[in-house]
Amino acid sequence: MPDDDEPPLQFPDDFRVAVAAQLAAIGYSVVCWQSSGVDVRPPADNEQQYIGLENLHRRVKASERTEWPRIIREFLDHLTGALQAPAIPDDLTTISARLRPRLGVPFDHKGKTHPWGIPLPGTGLEINLVVDFPHTMAYVTDSMLAKCRQKGEDLLDVAMDNLRSATPGDFFELATEELEIYIGHTGDGYDSARALLVEELLPDSPAGFWVAIPSREQLAVWPVSLGAIARVQVLKMFATENYREHAYPVTDDVFWVWQGTWYRFGITLRDNDLVLDAPTPFGDALRELQSDEPG
Repeated sequence: MPDDDEPPLQFPDDFRVAVAAQLAAIGYSVVCWQSSGVDVRPPADNEQQYIGLENLHRRVKASERTEWPRIIREFLDHLTGALQAPAIPDDLTTISARLRPRLGVPFDHKGKTHPWGIPLPGTGLEINLVVDFPHTMAYVTDSMLAKCRQKGEDLLDVAMDNLRSATPGDFFELATEELEIYIGHTGDGYDSARALLVEELLPDSPAGFWVAIPSREQLAVWPVSLGAIARVQVLKMFATENYREHAYPVTDDVFWVWQGTWYRFGITLRDNDLVLDAPTPFGDALRELQSDEPG
């Protein structure tokens, strides 16, 4: 009987069999299936490593069954650089310049090997640490932190500074002249993480910002204004569509960021009426905006 403590498997048997076959072909063995990926052991190495499979599963579901081996093998070959990348030293401070934050849905922490992470309050998301390589990255795990006797929170401060340094001054561009929605995109794998820097990267907005991060490579931000409230559903539509269509999805939620705090911001259209489920402090922010209005 399966262990009641094991996470539920979201992948069907035929997909797991196909992945296991391609892993075996390159010398990797399956240690444990997790809800969103698999723990593996590389050839001639006793250190377990985690491979996320959700995006691969999305790809193969849209393909013919005969194409699965090729798609899976290409995916694993791409990851080989990460799994066989230069060994990460026990002392992570020696490669501190490579540390970056990653923002996404929380990992299942029931397995033996899982990335370190802390919640981003108010969002349901998690901030992780990764080691950046030229063509890939590797998650920093709890076991890595234990070896180097460092706190993840301390290294996260370093990673955030690295992200600031790697963010170009013109990162944000206006999406249209009509709406003051800013789009941020570099394609380096850390665009969604730059949502953590929104209040630093954009001019001051007294009532904060609406933020959408539908996928790892997408970030949209709209400074809150009285005029924008009636059209904020545009940002929700952007989040929903891109979350559904793009690889490495993060969330279709829209958030409100104000004075360093994140909140979920509910936006729905009901019978052609815009319905907002705004957090309580949003009213205070609007009153500040109204008091600043001339006249």
